[in-house]
Amino acid sequence: ADTPDTRRLKTVVQLVNEGYAGALHVTDAAAACGCSPSHFMRWFKKMTGQGFTAYLNDHRLNLAAELLRITDATVLDIAGRVGFDNLSYFNRLFKRRYGMTPREYRSK
Repeated sequence: ADTPDTRRLKTVVQLVNEGYAGALHVTDAAAACGCSPSHFMRWFKKMTGQGFTAYLNDHRLNLAAELLRITDATVLDIAGRVGFDNLSYFNRLFKRRYGMTPREYRSK
């Protein structure tokens, strides 16, 4: 159904698909939807079951895992390419998500 909610959600998904590599914040997503950050965060969680930052990081980690499989780029390069400017934060999130470090994941 093409409701205002689904149109708004498409806007956010598109924002993430196009802007994941940069510094994308809740405020940017809220602005794209024309609402306050606090309203946006409640709405997004209701729509998707997860917070915006978790959704964005999931998107980034999926792409990172794919890049680890199909490229020879360094872990640092991949982290930066998908929007993480802090390598230890990237490694921590990756390990929490996949149960292994990016390096271990690549060698599997």
